Amino acid sequence: MRGVKSIECFFSPRSIAVIGASDRKNTVGYTIFRNLLGAGKKVFPVNPNHPIIQGKKSFSSVKHIDREIDLAVIAVPARSVPQALKECMETGAKAAIIISAGFSETGEKELTGQIAGLIKKFPATRVMGPNCVGILDTYSGVDTTFFEKSRMETPKKGGLAFISQSGALGSMILDWVATQEFGISKFASYGNAMDIDEADLLEFLGADSRTKVITIYLEGAKNGRKFYSVAARVSRRKPIVVLKGGRSEETRKATASHTGSLAGSSSVYNSVFRQASIIQAEDLLDLFSIAKMLQEEPLPKGNRVQVITNGGGFGIVMADQLLMNGLRLAKLSKATVMHLRKEMPMATLSNPIDLIGDADAQRYRKAIEACLADSNVDIVVVLVLFNLPTLEAKKLSILRKARGKARKPTVVVSIGSGYTQKYLEMIERAGFTTFNYPSVAAKAISGIVSYAEYLKKTGKRK
Repeated sequence: MRGVKSIECFFSPRSIAVIGASDRKNTVGYTIFRNLLGAGKKVFPVNPNHPIIQGKKSFSSVKHIDREIDLAVIAVPARSVPQALKECMETGAKAAIIISAGFSETGEKELTGQIAGLIKKFPATRVMGPNCVGILDTYSGVDTTFFEKSRMETPKKGGLAFISQSGALGSMILDWVATQEFGISKFASYGNAMDIDEADLLEFLGADSRTKVITIYLEGAKNGRKFYSVAARVSRRKPIVVLKGGRSEETRKATASHTGSLAGSSSVYNSVFRQASIIQAEDLLDLFSIAKMLQEEPLPKGNRVQVITNGGGFGIVMADQLLMNGLRLAKLSKATVMHLRKEMPMATLSNPIDLIGDADAQRYRKAIEACLADSNVDIVVVLVLFNLPTLEAKKLSILRKARGKARKPTVVVSIGSGYTQKYLEMIERAGFTTFNYPSVAAKAISGIVSYAEYLKKTGKRK
């Protein structure tokens, strides 16, 4: 069975065999097996040299397990992989993840050819890898990675999926995401993509009800036409944000030795991304900032942004960043200006609105409410200097009431040390998307505006 359904076994298997499971700490086989034990699934260790592994009966071969295996995780030396994979396929395993490295990414041909032959002979078993860390599903609890849990945290459950051609990059990102307020649904590192590639995962995630936004770190598509075709379909249903690795001549060479893939021309990929309505990020921070906006905020009706601040210079820097990213500064209606002038006669009522240094939470609330109600405003950006004496940070929960039921993107930006970060996190938990830098916020806003415009053009959004 091929197609989207065949990918499901990687993320929600009922039974898992770990070939190369180990009782020796600080090894890949030990860590993978231990991580999977916490998933609440039937997990079978396979190792001919040890009868008991981590308190569980071990099997000399997957053929000796008296149960159908949904997912096999293979973590043995490269030379032993073809035989292990063959046994999995012959016993009817639905899916296999080859963690082991030492194949096309190193120029190795013989073992790579043997694996390719098995994939062709046994198409019913889907294969991820080799040279990958596999998957993490925060909902099912399945974690085939060999990341040491005592050295990193697990992300919260959420609506953001992350596909990475690089397992090492994936580990770093998962650890960082665990420190953020947003969570992820699924993570997949697919390595050399001898069978399952980025397009297969993209199509699966496009149909996954728990995934709202798809993020990808991509070095080179295995099949460019297939990737474009799938991405163009999926982007009509949910947004896709891509960070392309290997955009220079020097780094394109590096990708060939990394996963055995060719990065290809940046101009070609840029064109594919535009035509498929994929949002392209410039760096890792952009990748997840844009995705966070798409997951948390409603799509805007236009690109007119109103800035509200209690620090004039901060507001000007923000306005410059918005303009440099192709956005427009909103022009408040006369009615809104008149209303705010009565409420706060000392404030500068243009764009940015400068509430001046003695602004309190109530002044912010009134300004936000007025801007959200103005039909000339599509997006509101609230800048906060938390260290000014008249602003009682604890009272900023009132901003939640200011937003009310307004269906306009509203973000809060602030820069500072521990005190600022504490209250910025509090504001995010209250329902606002927050950022530390004007440039990052501006790029994220530009990303959701682009996606909203695309949906409007295709008739998917009125």
